[in-house]
Formats: sequence, C-alpha cells, structure tokens
Amino acid sequence: MATATENLWLAQQRPVIRAWIKKQFPWFLSMQEHFFNILNVVPQRYILCFFGFLAIVNAYTMRHCLDIALAHIVAPKRKFARMRNLDTIKMSTFNLYERMEQHRNGTLMSFGNRRHDKAGNFDWSEQLQNFILISFYVGYVLSHVPSAQLAMRYGGKWVLAIGLAITALLTLLTPTVVKWGGPLALIAIRLLIGFSAGPTYPALSELLSKWVPGKERATLGSLVLSGSQIGISMGNFIAGLLLHRYDWSLIFYYFGICTLLWFIGFTYMCYNTPEENPFIKVTEKQYLQKEIGLIARCRHKTTKTPWKEIFRNLPMWALISATIQYDWTQLQHAAEVPQFIRDAKQQTFFENIINGMQNQLPYMMNWLLSVLSGVISDLLVNYEIFSVTVMRKIMAFVAAVAPNLYDSLLPCLSCSEPANLFAFCHCAINVLGSYYAGIKLTPLDMSPNFAATLMGIANGLGSLTGIVAPFIKHSFGGWSQFKIVRALLWLMSTLLISAEIQPFDQLISLTTESENKIE
Repeated sequence: MATATENLWLAQQRPVIRAWIKKQFPWFLSMQEHFFNILNVVPQRYILCFFGFLAIVNAYTMRHCLDIALAHIVAPKRKFARMRNLDTIKMSTFNLYERMEQHRNGTLMSFGNRRHDKAGNFDWSEQLQNFILISFYVGYVLSHVPSAQLAMRYGGKWVLAIGLAITALLTLLTPTVVKWGGPLALIAIRLLIGFSAGPTYPALSELLSKWVPGKERATLGSLVLSGSQIGISMGNFIAGLLLHRYDWSLIFYYFGICTLLWFIGFTYMCYNTPEENPFIKVTEKQYLQKEIGLIARCRHKTTKTPWKEIFRNLPMWALISATIQYDWTQLQHAAEVPQFIRDAKQQTFFENIINGMQNQLPYMMNWLLSVLSGVISDLLVNYEIFSVTVMRKIMAFVAAVAPNLYDSLLPCLSCSEPANLFAFCHCAINVLGSYYAGIKLTPLDMSPNFAATLMGIANGLGSLTGIVAPFIKHSFGGWSQFKIVRALLWLMSTLLISAEIQPFDQLISLTTESENKIE
C-alpha cells in the first residue's frame, strides 16, 4: 500500500516538476531523454548490480577512513630505539608484505619527519584507540538482523539507501565531533555509523534475490558483494593521496559526499522489484519472472522467520563459521595498511602514487579474481559440468587454503628474496577472492525467501571478529596454535556448506492462510 501511494503521489507531481524544469533549464530535458534512451538499452538488473557494487564500495570507504585517519589524529609515540637510518630507506623497500611482517614482529619503524605534525593533537592511549575502532563493529553487528527483517517486509531499496545516507551524514560530521567532543563523542558517532551501515549486506541480498536469476547468480553476485575489496583499496589509495597534501578531515568529507551522490542516483534508478521499475523492458521482466519465480512469490505471504529451523541447520553453521574466518583474515590485512600510509608521508607525491598502487594491487587483483571465479562458476554450472553445491565447495576450498598457506609458510621464506616473497603473498591474497563465488552467495542459494535474514545472521556474526580479534590476539599465548584451529574450522566449513534450497525456505499462500482462519 505504501508503495502504491508513493507511486501515485510521484505521478501527480511529475508534470508540475517537468514544467518548472522546462522553463528554468530547457537543456536539462534533452539530456534527460538521452539518459532514458541509455537506460532502455542496458538491462535493469545490470544497473541495479552496478549501484549495489558502488554501495558496498562506499560502505567500506566510510568504514575504514577512520582507521587511516586515526594515525594522524593521535599524536605519534615515537620509538627512537627502533628507528633505522632514514638514508637507507628507498622506495623499493616500502613493500606491503615486508612491512606487515615487521609490524607483527614489533620491528616496524616509524618515521620521525612528518609534514603535518600539527594534525596529531590528541594524546589517546592505544587502548582508547582500540575502543574507538571497536565501537563501529558493535553498532554494525547489532543492526544486521533487524535491518534484514525490515528489508524483507518493505523491500531492500530504502533500507539500503537510508542506511548509507545516514552513514554519509554521520561521516561528514565526524571531524567536527572529534574536534569538539573528544574521544567519547567519537565513540558514540562511530557506534551510530556502524549501526546505519549494518543494513548494507542484508538489504542487498534482498534486492539480489528479486533481481538476479540463478543462471547469473555467481557472476553478478560476486561482482556486487566483492565491492569490499575495491572499497578498501580505493579508500586507502585516495586517503593516502589526500593526507599527503591536506588535513585528515578532508578524508571524511570526500567519502561522505561520494556516498550522498550515490544515494541520489540509486534512489532514482533502482527499484525493489522488476514490477516497480518503469524503465525495464517487457522481455527482461518476463525473463526475470520466469527464472526467479516472482509471480508465484507475490501470491504468497511469508510466515514469521523460522529462527529455530535456521539455527538447527548444519549448512547455516558452516556458512557462519566460514564467514567468521574470512572476515578475520580480511580485517587483519586491512588494519595493517594505515600505518604504512602514515610512514610514507615524507615521500614525494609521485612516489606516494607508485607505492599506493603497488600496495593496493592485492585488493584489485582479489576483486578481479572474485569476478572471474563467478563467471567460471556460472559457466560450469550452466553447462552442467558441476552442480551448484559442488562448485560452491570448490571455490570455498580454494579460498580456505590460500590464506592459511600464506600464514603458515611466510615465516619459512627468506626476506632476502623480496621478489619471491612479494609474488607468493600476492598469489595467496588474490586467490582469497574465490570466497565470494564459494560462500558469500550461499544465502541466496539456501533460501531465496529468507536470503536477507541468512546474510544478516552470517555477516553479523562474522563481524564480531572486529570486536574480539584485538583482545584475543593480545591475550592468546599460543597464537600459532590458534591459527591452526582457525584453519581446521575453515576447511570443515567448506565441506559442509550447501547450495541446495533448505527445508525452512517455505511460503504460505494467502488463500490457505485465510481458510485456516475461517476454520
């Protein structure tokens, strides 16, 4: 009813708005007609997936911008005993993986010469900084399941759009909050940012369940859901360039404005279902209705969410376990980059560009491999070479093996062979991209009707790593043994995941429900 009322109001206001625009901006209508012609050529499901991809990119740039800026907000604690001679530092030695290992061993050097020393005005302890970073994940975890229920009831479009719009506005306010409110105010606003960013994956899963047919699920789903890699990569790269010349507050303004621009385009061009989209062609609408079964689903009403059946389901727990392991690995690598950006500030602008491209190359290759693995999965499944479940297991196994080989064999490699080490680490992190075609899509496979709920549960619990990982890493004495446990859990999860529709994915007909009430 709300959707029909909204469409009626827009239909009544459109002639008035069009007449005003024609009078004030006559050139705008010609551009609009040309734009509509483009929309009629490109399939609408591709447009929605493109904006879904940008949604995750924006969500991750806003999530990690504080991780980068925090090194410049807080006054540095220089450890002169660990500094090497600056004359020996060359551009070729600014290598992501070598410095990651130095960071883990406690030998990472901090440069004393920084251009913007005045930016580090706050003397916050390391524990307080951890609480600031953790506050985001607290809000992020809490909003996953509630937002999934809202997306299932009202559609994923506005849940996603409003969530990211609020995130953008709060991101724009962050510099003011830091300067006037201090650390407690920053913790509060990061908690709200996490809460408003939480609906991103559940709402997108709801949209994908309505727009992406099974034959294209791995390709389009991997393209959209792997936007996190581009978000981390572009966030680090752009933030590094901005910090070279400007104050840290510009990072928040830049990414916040980019997200608001996305909000305008998304709300205007994307819709909850093909039936609501005025730009979609009849052939595409009929194709999606046939492949996804939207007509049959519209004649039914879902029951209350089957929580007991979901949590008693073994493939669901395999999905949760694999998501936790992946998020842990991704968080580990993403959290180590901000210090490298800070250390590079004494270099020239051109050197920063070269080093930034080199250090972000693993994320870019990870994304490319994510899309490629999705294309390969769809081809092998559509030609009936492998079943969907077997294909998901293969991709999940590849994603599980690569990072564990990296963590296990890195200490055995000699740092005197930087080229071999760099190539090995690239391969290990790049292959991790097959995770999206192997595990991230399984909520859509297991339950198209409750995909948002499954994604909310799995991604929400996986995000708990952002809360517990800093404490566990510093408190566990046998850290190497803990890595082995993680590797075993990940490998077991790959054997237990399933792409088959689960028994709890049930719909009840409206007629059947009314007959039961009469009886």
